[in-house]
Parts: sequence; C-alpha cells; structure tokens
Amino acid sequence: MNNQIERKLSTLPDLPGVYKFLDKNQNILYIGKAINLRKRISSYFQKDIYDRPRIIQMLPLVDDVDIIETNNEIEALILESALIKEYQPQFNSDLKDDKSYAWIYITTKDEFPTVKIVRTLSKGDYKRGRLFGPYPSGYTIKRVYSYLRKLYPFCTCKNKDCSSSLYFHIGLCPGPYAGAISKGDYRKNIDSIIKFLSGKQQNHIKRLEREMKEYSKNEEFEKALQLRDRINDLRYIGQDIDFTYYNDSQSYESRREKARKSSFAYLAIELGISNLRRIECFDISNIQGKNAYGSMVVAIDGKLDRSKYRIFRIKGSDTPNDFLMLKEVVGRRFKGSEDIPDLILIDGGKGQLTSLKAIVPKDVILMGISKGKYLKRRGKKLIDEFWILKNSEILRIDLDSPELLIDLRDEAHRFAISYFRRRSIKESKISILDGIEGVGDRRRKKLIKSFGSVENIKKARYEEIYSVIKNKEVAKNIFNYFSNP
Repeated sequence: MNNQIERKLSTLPDLPGVYKFLDKNQNILYIGKAINLRKRISSYFQKDIYDRPRIIQMLPLVDDVDIIETNNEIEALILESALIKEYQPQFNSDLKDDKSYAWIYITTKDEFPTVKIVRTLSKGDYKRGRLFGPYPSGYTIKRVYSYLRKLYPFCTCKNKDCSSSLYFHIGLCPGPYAGAISKGDYRKNIDSIIKFLSGKQQNHIKRLEREMKEYSKNEEFEKALQLRDRINDLRYIGQDIDFTYYNDSQSYESRREKARKSSFAYLAIELGISNLRRIECFDISNIQGKNAYGSMVVAIDGKLDRSKYRIFRIKGSDTPNDFLMLKEVVGRRFKGSEDIPDLILIDGGKGQLTSLKAIVPKDVILMGISKGKYLKRRGKKLIDEFWILKNSEILRIDLDSPELLIDLRDEAHRFAISYFRRRSIKESKISILDGIEGVGDRRRKKLIKSFGSVENIKKARYEEIYSVIKNKEVAKNIFNYFSNP
C-alpha cells in the first residue's frame, strides 16, 4: 500500500457510496459499493482479504482509490451497476452483461394498475408507471412482493378474467374485472403500496417491532427472526433515491454537483460573503488533555477536499484546555501558509471564538457552531447554534440552510477521532516490542517495516526474525517473548 492510498484511507467517510480501484495510469481495475466506504475499502488492505484469489491478483496493481458518495445504500447499488456496465473493469465478474438488479414496477396509468417484478423496461413503459428498487437478490424482492400482496391485494390476471384466477380465490386478487371491488377501492390498495414503497410505513414497522419483541420474550425465536427480516426489507425499500432506472453515472453526479453548488451559493448569500470559496473547520480531540490532536477539514465550493485535510499533534498543553489547544492549532495553521480560507468554522461557541480573535487574519470570516440550550420538539435534540465575529463582537446568528456547516463540523470531529484511535492502536502495539531486551527504536522500526505488524512478528519463525535483526541473542529474545506469553 503506497503513501497516497494510506492517506486516503484515513480521510474516507463513514457513508454509503461507490469506490473505484485505479492503476498507475488511472485505469479502473474494480468498482464496488459500500454501506460504509471507510470500513469497506480499508478491509481490502487487511491480511484476511487474501483468501480471495481475484483480490490477490488485483491489489499489487492498485495505485489509487476514488469514491463517489451517495445518499443511501440503494443509490450506491444502482450507481455501481451503471458504472460496471459503462467501464467493464477487469476484476469485476458481476453485472458486466445485460443483467441488472430487480425492481418493483406499478402500472399507474392503467385503469386497474398492477404490480410487477421487472429487470428491464422500455423507456415508454417506465414513463407510464412508478419504479421502486433496486433489490440485489431475487429472494429479497419476491419476499417483499409477496408481503405487499397480502397487505394490499392487487390484480395480475391475464385476459382480464379474475373469476378463473387462483389468486382471486385465495384472496390475493380483489377481482376488479369480476366486479368484486370498486375502481376507487382498488386504487386505494395501489396508493397504499406506493406509499409503502415510498417509505411511509413507520407506524407499520413500529407495530412489527412490538410483535418481534413479544415473540422473543416468549422464546418464539423463529417467528421473531422472520419479523426482523421483514422489518429490514421494509426499511430498505423505504429509502428515497435520486437515481432512476434510466440514469447514467454522469447524470447522477451532475445532479448532485448542481444541488451542492446551489446549497453552497445560498449559504454564501445568508452569510453575506460575496466571494466565499474555501471553508476550513477545526476540531480538538483529547482524553483529559493527554494525546491531544487538532483536525482541519477543508471544503472548496462546498465540496470536501480530503487531500487538504490536516492533523496537528498538540504540543503546548497536557491539561484539558480547548481554548489554548485551538489557539495553538489555528496559529500553526496560518504560520507561513499562502492558502488562506475565506471562512473558518470552529466546533465551539463564544469562548472559543474569543480566544482566536487575535490569531485569525482580519479578512477571514470566523464562525463557531455549538450545541444550544434549547430542544427541538421532534426527537428532543439540542439545536445547533451559530456564532460569527463581526466588528470585534461575537454575535449569535440564525441560518435557514446550515446543513453544509453542520456536515463540516461532524466531518472534522470524525476525522480527529478516527486519527486518534488509529494512533492509539498503533502505539499500543509498538509498545509491546519496547518491553523486549535488545529492541530499541531502530530495531523496532525495522521489525515493523519487514513484518508489517506485531501480529505477524508473533507468527514468525526464529530464522525469519534473525534475517531482519542480524543478532542471534536479540532474535532469540524476540522469538521467546512471543512463544512464551
């Protein structure tokens, strides 16, 4: 794994999306989807990935990773399919041909609409109805389809002959062509299915959850598991998507880009900043002042630029003092730097902004975001409060569209915490070697460089350790240390 990939892994978001592995010429080797991009991509560079032959062949060729964030898992699923068909990557075996994921299609323009499972449609058919999905397996979609039909029966009778249909006689077809249901009542069933598939089924899910808990309480675990699967299916199909059956990857990315720029432009108008382009957000992570780090995340024109993220190891304090730590981090940020942001956002309120007034250049807007004292009625969550430095005064301001700033604050916090955890794990593993006689800083680095991790050193034979250390006594100490825990 090269340094570029290692750095990218540290900045990946815990969000759904699609990832591409690229070679040194930027050719796409593999395209995949993920519910959590950071966890999924990082898994490729763990030792246990080597039980997959195709991955073993691919990884030495990987020079870079590119990601596309999506709103949810379903959009990632569709986008992955579109990209694989478009680029035909060498190491993808699925979805290269005309096969696609299955969808639920409702013929809303018909007099008595029906509900179908489809994999391909002509564009004319698509415009005549509503499409929901996609679903990654035939088993999943059939399970959802059957469940919906029991809740809200619909007609699939050929030749408009309900009386001879088995589904009519077992209650799964309400018999619109046999006069057993009025056109208005039949439409209510179809409208209920559309609402269900559009995500408006929270009360129904809550009822199923109560039933599931009751089954578990009575130790009827098989029934509880069946309900759990049904709940997961319903949550999955209820996700809103901004990507349809006929979209390609370019149109999807173009729409997201347009929406992002529109949101960013509106924020600039709200803040009264005519030339807003670069925003930097800072956060502090520490445990009682120890091992403190400051994170800086960057958004340019509203889009996160992970190549410009920075981590500052705080040097000046071993006591928990956010004000001093922020002063140190922001002061170091501006020392000798030519890339000056238009706006700096701090995870904090009045006190934090006051401590930075003298450090931040006069032409840079300084803002803070803090948890407020008032609760939202729905969900009872604290409302975020926003602060701005104007004419040497720190004022609280209300924003109609603060989502971008909230996302930046959350990203800065995530980046600081994830780096803090990685360093803690790395340092705790390295410290094991420090307890072995004869292993100093130089030999410890050689061991880690050669074996990759302490776990691999534990598994190494004496001869392998000696080939790195070149000292029989020390190699024996290391081997015995791990052989006799």
